[in-house]
Amino acid sequence: MNEIVDFLSVVLYYASNGYPLPIAFSKAKDKKKVSGVNYDYLYELSRVLLLNYFGLKGKTNRKKVISFLTGNTKLILPSWMDEQLRYLIDLDNYLKNLVKKKTQWFRVNRILGDEDKVLKSLELQDIEFIRDNDFNYVYKITKGNITKTKEFTENKVILQDKASVAVVEALRPEPGDVVLDMASSPGLKAELIYELTQGEISLVLAEFYMHRLSKEMRLLKELGVNPSSLNFIVQDSTSNSIVRVDKVLIDAPCSSSGTLSDDPTVLITLSTKEKVNLFSRVQKAMLRETFNIRFKEGVYSVCSIFPEEGEMIVEEIKDRLVKTGLPGSTGYPNFSVGNLCTRYFNFIDETDDFFIAKFKGMDDER
Repeated sequence: MNEIVDFLSVVLYYASNGYPLPIAFSKAKDKKKVSGVNYDYLYELSRVLLLNYFGLKGKTNRKKVISFLTGNTKLILPSWMDEQLRYLIDLDNYLKNLVKKKTQWFRVNRILGDEDKVLKSLELQDIEFIRDNDFNYVYKITKGNITKTKEFTENKVILQDKASVAVVEALRPEPGDVVLDMASSPGLKAELIYELTQGEISLVLAEFYMHRLSKEMRLLKELGVNPSSLNFIVQDSTSNSIVRVDKVLIDAPCSSSGTLSDDPTVLITLSTKEKVNLFSRVQKAMLRETFNIRFKEGVYSVCSIFPEEGEMIVEEIKDRLVKTGLPGSTGYPNFSVGNLCTRYFNFIDETDDFFIAKFKGMDDER
């Protein structure tokens, strides 16, 4: 018991100092060994501990961990967040589902592998899954650790949340399109666009930081994307340099509040509303900048549950919004654009919480 308390105390220390859960957990493994305990179990325990961050009792990390392990805690959101979400969603259901282990979704990388052969091989490795009813190339994992399979190691299967896939489906890329992705890292949406068009696509992939773009270049190469279809640019997309494309994707930087179930350290960064307001300003600037480009269609998306990063951003382009054509829920009804937008929720769809909107551009008049 003492070893577990010590281990979780180290996780809590690093998470409190801004490290994402996977890194905080890795650092704890380096510092504290726990004998006779499965580390997958410890990771899940760490995840639930951090979800209870604002309800932990005690002055030291160790006392906070003990209060958690003895059941003397409650999942509490920051007061501003609790107050806002209570008027938007079924908050009790939302909180209950946050604690549940997040559903994992995957798709077969059909650039590198035959879908039927890959699926049969996964079954032989005791991975159980269900084909999604909305997107027939997406699968929900019901049993097993797919990251330990040779197909995952060989990049023949890609872990990607269903809501993230829905963003690309809303864009509906077609062979011959020129697509600008204004915040493209890590690159999974770019790979999917390439895959859905059988490589008959020209992708312009923009990122603010060169190191992020470099990682994306390496990933896309590993996933089998032909570099002749890719054009990389380093830019601040609030001041865009591209003049004309067919379609624009703004999968904007955001608070990541939609990923709390997967990485609850995000919750710690939401102690005040400052982070949401900061990203809201960036998102608004990116969307406005889009209309300095000649394009036909665009998609705006964020992995956020807050309207400040969703409905309130696209309200100023209400006249250009069109329905996404996606399954899922409509946007929040207390906003005039709500019925034109799509939201995915963890407690409804078993996905990250996502906001997606589609809009018309200025047609190319060549």
